[in-house]
Amino acid sequence: MKKVELLAPAGGYETMVGAFNAGADAVYLGGSKFGARAYADNFDTQEVLDAISYAHLFGKKIYMTVNTLVKEREYGELYDFMLPFAEKKLDGVIVQDLGVMKLIRDEFPEIELHASTQATVTGVYGARLLKELGCVRVVPARELSLLEMKEIREKADVEVEAFIHGAMCYCYSGMCLFSSMVGTRSGNRGRCAQPCRLPYALAGSSAKEQYPLSLKDMCTVSMIPELIEAGIDSFKIEGRMKRPEYAAGVTSIYRKYIDLYYQEPKVLHEISKEDMEVLNSLYLRTQISQGYYHKHNGKDMITLESPSYNGTSDKVLSNVREKYLSGELKLKVSLNCRLVVGEEAALTMTHIHDGQEYSLTVHGGKVQGALKKPMDEESVLKQLSRFGGTSFELDNIHILIDDKGSGRGIFIPVSELNELRRNLCEQMLSCILENDDVDLKSGKDADRINKINDKTAAKPEKESLKLSDHEPSLHVLVNTKEQLDGVLRVQKKTCSISRVYIDSNIFLENDRSFDSEGIEVFVALPYMTRHENFDGTLDIMKIADSAMDKGISGLLVRNLEQLGILKEKGYTGRIILDYGLYIWNEQAADMVKNLASEVSAPLELTIHEAREVAEKVRKKSGIPVSLNVYGYAPMMISAGCVKKTLEKCTGNQGKVFASKTAIIDRMGNELKVTTNCRNCYNVIWNALPTSLHKKLPGIMDKFSFDNFRVDLTIEDGKEAEKIVTSFAALMKKEIADTGFDGLEYTTGHFKRGVE
Repeated sequence: MKKVELLAPAGGYETMVGAFNAGADAVYLGGSKFGARAYADNFDTQEVLDAISYAHLFGKKIYMTVNTLVKEREYGELYDFMLPFAEKKLDGVIVQDLGVMKLIRDEFPEIELHASTQATVTGVYGARLLKELGCVRVVPARELSLLEMKEIREKADVEVEAFIHGAMCYCYSGMCLFSSMVGTRSGNRGRCAQPCRLPYALAGSSAKEQYPLSLKDMCTVSMIPELIEAGIDSFKIEGRMKRPEYAAGVTSIYRKYIDLYYQEPKVLHEISKEDMEVLNSLYLRTQISQGYYHKHNGKDMITLESPSYNGTSDKVLSNVREKYLSGELKLKVSLNCRLVVGEEAALTMTHIHDGQEYSLTVHGGKVQGALKKPMDEESVLKQLSRFGGTSFELDNIHILIDDKGSGRGIFIPVSELNELRRNLCEQMLSCILENDDVDLKSGKDADRINKINDKTAAKPEKESLKLSDHEPSLHVLVNTKEQLDGVLRVQKKTCSISRVYIDSNIFLENDRSFDSEGIEVFVALPYMTRHENFDGTLDIMKIADSAMDKGISGLLVRNLEQLGILKEKGYTGRIILDYGLYIWNEQAADMVKNLASEVSAPLELTIHEAREVAEKVRKKSGIPVSLNVYGYAPMMISAGCVKKTLEKCTGNQGKVFASKTAIIDRMGNELKVTTNCRNCYNVIWNALPTSLHKKLPGIMDKFSFDNFRVDLTIEDGKEAEKIVTSFAALMKKEIADTGFDGLEYTTGHFKRGVE
């Protein structure tokens, strides 16, 4: 039976050592750039290289997190950043950005590609797509049930790495813009400010502030047999920001019960009270849960009263430190020392590593007969067992001393014995690790490296080049029937709208054709598609099958699962990638150029960064790029339900039904929350819409975008009509102030961007 991998976090070198001492099979760590924990200690380049050598020496693995989204102007740094780690045979890279995935797949194929939980893998189809793109492992969304993870493992035939312990995000990872929109600290860039851990009040209620977005920490130690039998390949412990004692202590407990399972698979091993006390003393919040493995959501999963951590036991920390953080792992070796008068001193070291026996011998000067005090066995042992700061420790030793019958004994300088031991240690270490380095700079690889360096070293052009004379079109997205009616009234008056995106719920609850008023009609698919209690994948297939018959020109795709479904179905309509399928660089677009007809500029880019991506994407791949100019930003897409937590469930899961509520933050801002009951997810919207109405004339003159999009979300029909009328006028370069009278808005990341 292939044993499950126990994967521990390492925010620094000491943490890595402690995790390995405690029984981790692998650790994941971040380098100096591109990691989703920018505020962890992280490793500099040499520390990563040392970590790889250390891990490989003991049959362990190192996975590096390169799981942030990478801006176009940063992309040229990636190759040089990754090269030394590839040369050192880094085991795997955890990636979110499709462009990063492409570079590592094409330039460093010897490194395993693991799709980060930030990629929001929610089902078999998305996992299959990532496998086709080069991934050998996926880290699914933490919201998935155990059944869904099991299906991915079996039907996508790709390794599954699942979180088993630690903090939980309220939003589907990779789909959270909350921290970004209320500041400049983007979770997609490893700088989340954790607004989910702050208090909020239910709008229109006298109830006190609570913490409705703060999930309890996950602890699944009692589920180990069930998780192993589901086929999970790697058990992942969260916590690169936490202390070394946390990583080592938690790892040791999970190691214990994993090993007990394999020793006696049919025996139920109760988790001892003492072990649970250790876990509770290592940075767990006041309450714990088993995450989403057997629940879609629930009030009992939330730390409503306080998201604070339990008090940390100094005794537990001290015990963990003493046991696991007091020294590095050592390789056991055997020594054979031959000291015969008149012959060269000989010292042989033997070590078995990964089933292979290594045996090396070094020689010194000729052994002499003693003139005064002879060297005895105890003195020789004392010198040869001093391995000090090396990676070795003495298991056994055989010492032969022979003075050829002179009766005088033998003499060899202590310094020579020490030198023999040191030389032998260095040679053995080199021998074990001799295949651990690969020179990617030599031979046939040199041309490949020069080619990629030339390509990525190009500087962005200072002047924007118009790539075509195409006049940008106005597209409008609607979420309700009232908004759609308002948009159609505007179209009758102005004929300014070339495309409308209708929410999938509108499509599913209507049998009529949507081909009207000379507008292209696309269906905006749900933010989330899963195969759980309600099989959302069937909806996507149904929409794809009937779209053409109802006058639908194409689909707005919002996640990898949907893209995978449409690819496997051979869908022939046009596919537009929404801004949540992040195209931060031209290489990301290149990865999906055969699947998508159009892409959307991400909401977190400045206007200049969005322009840079748009121009390069269009020039290289010929894919049009759309820019959002109005809309409430979806700050969180969550399986957790605010309405169910603070009020009650509508009971409409699987039905075309939407409900609204709102929460108030500490500053008095009202955040609207909508519930998609059919697919059972929440959207928490920004307090203010992002509107570029004052910027649009300048954008149209100076920047090259193919389309501008207005997203209608929580507006009523009249508001929708007024806003769209105003943008239609702006597109015709007419004055359009009335539609924005009294509008409170933000310009989002137009200038400020994200760190």
